[in-house]
Amino acid sequence: MFLSLVKFFRGFLLVRLKGYSPERFLNLCSNHNILIWNLSNHGEAYEFYISIAAYRKLKPLLKKTKTKIVILKRFGFPFFLYRYRKRKLFFAGILVSLGLLFYMTSFIWLIDINGNSSITDDTILTFLKQQHSSFGSKKKSVDCSALEEALRTTYDDIIWASVRLSGTKMTVDIQENLISKKDSEKNVKLEGAFNIIADKPAIITSIITRAGTPLVKAKSKVETGDVLVGSQLDIYNDSNEIVDHVYVAADADIYGQTQYAYQDSFPIQYNQKARKGEGKSRYSLSLFSYQIQFPSAIKKTELFESYTESRQLAIAKDYYIPVILEKTTFYDCDYEKVTLTKQQAKKRAEENFIQFLKKLEEKGIQITDKNVKIEFAENECRVNGVVTAIEKIGRYEPAEERSVEHESE
Repeated sequence: MFLSLVKFFRGFLLVRLKGYSPERFLNLCSNHNILIWNLSNHGEAYEFYISIAAYRKLKPLLKKTKTKIVILKRFGFPFFLYRYRKRKLFFAGILVSLGLLFYMTSFIWLIDINGNSSITDDTILTFLKQQHSSFGSKKKSVDCSALEEALRTTYDDIIWASVRLSGTKMTVDIQENLISKKDSEKNVKLEGAFNIIADKPAIITSIITRAGTPLVKAKSKVETGDVLVGSQLDIYNDSNEIVDHVYVAADADIYGQTQYAYQDSFPIQYNQKARKGEGKSRYSLSLFSYQIQFPSAIKKTELFESYTESRQLAIAKDYYIPVILEKTTFYDCDYEKVTLTKQQAKKRAEENFIQFLKKLEEKGIQITDKNVKIEFAENECRVNGVVTAIEKIGRYEPAEERSVEHESE
């Protein structure tokens, strides 16, 4: 690729060699380090490519070998300039375009955000706009180190951030805290008196208490709001009498057997949108906030689907320009009646149920048993069932501190 560009800007020729001793001429070119390429034999003549600079060295070799050379074609930038030498406005336009492109490379025209999951792209783009480092901002005015610090300070979930510029592209890489806010609150060390109460009905399967007084044990059945671990610790005297209370923040790992009711229903017969024929495309060009639509003979029907693909143009790697080419494809549609068989309906119901179980497992819930029933009634498939699981239960609730009244003897 690089050699092809060098040859183009220096200029080269396609020539034909004929005469008394062309083979000797080719040998002399090799001895004098004159480069020729794409050599081909055409009967009594040879054709090959040669640069302009090398062509000017051929005169003594031609005279010595009694050969003649004829120029067939001319290629390259020097001949292009010579051909259009009288068109001054054309070259002025090229210079202005190059200057405009060079000026455009001093701005940011693309922002690539990576590593975010809970924080959306729109949120980060809004933040960058508030920091005057968004789309269309001058690269000189962007302080990458300051943006990294501002991202970590503004968003608690971001524990690492990197902002870098390459060409006209800004890349924002972030890493979020893998521990959710809810989980982190559970790990916060509370100060004061707090009980652990049941946040849902369950049968206790295991309880490991680190602080506080356990009020339930394994196989105990609890309801929502029942105290599982109390914050009160009793202090006894030698006569095994309670003389005082100490209140702490209860701390324990409590697991219980819970149940989740599952219900699902969907029609067996329904109308589904279906495409008719092949799609027709329409193109448009967006420049900054202006959009130019190319002429198209597409006629939209009352019922149609459209899909849009967009691509931002670039003059080189990471050197994007504010020009976006969009392709919108339209499909004519119509409604068709779909009737599911019992096997198809059962398969769909099973897929929905599997998705429900996956969502529970993503929350750390261990499935131990499941019992579902599929029924068909009129034009509907109904699914009812119960899922039995084991999960961590309990939440904190402030406890009421009480004092012990001493009787005087």
